[in-house]
Amino acid sequence: MSKWLFGAMLLLQAHFAASFLVPLDSGAQREFGGLLKWAWPWSEGDSGPLGQIPGEGTGLLFALILAMLGATALVAAVLAVFGIWVPQSWWRVLTIGGAIASMLLMLLFPGFTKIIPLAFGGLLIWIAYSEWQVGSWAVAGD
Repeated sequence: MSKWLFGAMLLLQAHFAASFLVPLDSGAQREFGGLLKWAWPWSEGDSGPLGQIPGEGTGLLFALILAMLGATALVAAVLAVFGIWVPQSWWRVLTIGGAIASMLLMLLFPGFTKIIPLAFGGLLIWIAYSEWQVGSWAVAGD
């Protein structure tokens, strides 16, 4: 697996987490034949143990913090993978931490549109945990 593919996977999971900050309204949920909601898993009215996602972007402070932590950690993991501003040796911790925060957020607002982000987060954790080599960059020897 190349570090470019791994970086793209990290950015996609960061998108899944960050999209919580701008949930889809009912009109946007029907765009592209209803397929947009699978790429943008958050919708106004999604509910879970923390409450219901409002359209105005208010409330749910814990969920907002999880979304921002997950997205920030995953973007920092991308920077670590490429050795930009963040030490390369941090990539694994940032990947696992960001994926866990993102997955916890998905689990707190369960729904069918969260299946792909949950599976993707699990894949990222597995890749980071198994110490694969990303292209010519030795992940295990960091």
